[in-house]
Amino acid sequence: MNTISASAVLLGLQKSIRQAPDLTALRFTAVTETRRLISYQQAILLTRGLDGKERVVAVSNVPTVDRNAPFIRFVEKLANAHKGSEKAECLARTSDGADFHEEWQEFLQENVLLQPVMAPDGKRIGTLLLVRELVWQDAEMLLLDQMADALGHAWNALSPQKKRSGFLISNKRRRIVIGALVAAILIVMFLPVRQSIIAPATVQPRDPIMIAAPIGGVIRDVAVRPNAPVAEGDLLFSFEDAELRANYEIALRAVDTAEAELRRASQQAFGDTKGRAEVALQQTRLALRMEQAAFSEYQLSQVNVTTPQAGIVVFSDPNDWRGRPVSTGEQVMVIAKPEDAELGVFIPVSDAISLHPGAEVRFFLDVDPLHSIAATLEYAAYQPQETPEGILAYRAIARFEPDETLPRIGLKGSAKVMGDRVPLVLFLFRRPLSALRQMIGF
Repeated sequence: MNTISASAVLLGLQKSIRQAPDLTALRFTAVTETRRLISYQQAILLTRGLDGKERVVAVSNVPTVDRNAPFIRFVEKLANAHKGSEKAECLARTSDGADFHEEWQEFLQENVLLQPVMAPDGKRIGTLLLVRELVWQDAEMLLLDQMADALGHAWNALSPQKKRSGFLISNKRRRIVIGALVAAILIVMFLPVRQSIIAPATVQPRDPIMIAAPIGGVIRDVAVRPNAPVAEGDLLFSFEDAELRANYEIALRAVDTAEAELRRASQQAFGDTKGRAEVALQQTRLALRMEQAAFSEYQLSQVNVTTPQAGIVVFSDPNDWRGRPVSTGEQVMVIAKPEDAELGVFIPVSDAISLHPGAEVRFFLDVDPLHSIAATLEYAAYQPQETPEGILAYRAIARFEPDETLPRIGLKGSAKVMGDRVPLVLFLFRRPLSALRQMIGF
């Protein structure tokens, strides 16, 4: 990019920053529009809290920031380790110490640029972190510094200002009314209410039968479709059997050969001590060949895999399995009973509350969000696990009420789980209080 075009892009970017209507739009502009000025793989914007620690508020190509994601935690750790400088810093994975090397290699590219964002009064209010493989150039850092200066002015202008109360209460009645109102609010805030959370949930089979590969080989064909009903003994899938049949034929020929060798040794054993020893050896060889033939016959008998019970078949696309080699014991599909379904709820760590078995659960299907299905919580896990979406969550299981119409296995929706009774103030401000505690560090 030549000097004239870079200056034009910089002016346009500064204009976009100044015209941002609020902080959300400004942060979005900072992590996305900056790519027009400087090439990078990813941009992260951090703000400095009251405790002086940096925390992530915006990430390029990510709509929302999960505070518990390992990537976010590492970025904040790296930024807080270099928050003292008031000038841009260029960091490299190979030279920033062993403390960050392993996590850095997992989450970020080789080179990182930390650009401080300063308010007009010289106070640092945040950091723009840019990541890419190439080394940062002085000209790029100069352009980024000019952009960060405009960003700091806009950020400071859009930040909520402290407002002073200018009420002068001189009327005794007004003081009484206001005092009564405050007292009423305090009383209401301590009224007990049921705490609840809403979390994503999926209808899943209860105690399904796992269908695993009985032998190692290549799946030739899948005879059923996903979610298809099957009866006991129906064919599910089959393996390529050419090699297995050849092995079985070879094993039978080896048995015939061993029997012939045993007959020959038996005929030569009359009156010959050495011949009698040969008979014992040939008998052992025949037994070994017969065991090998029996094993080959067993493998051949497992070519066609059938269902052990009636139900529906739960698995992915059949084309994902045709021609695919599998090892012994590898799960291929699941047989579930439609009338025996349960609700799997994944409660994010940030939303977790105290839950007990028997708690009331209301399940709202995505395909029918206006109606709920009643269920009862059976248990909630103590250890969180990472979901396919990359969110740490506690897994909970709920059982549908007997009089409810069971939804189809695989349907998704949202579950409202009821918890203990808590004061209204905790019900309303639990998450803000938790965020405040994380911000100020107590």
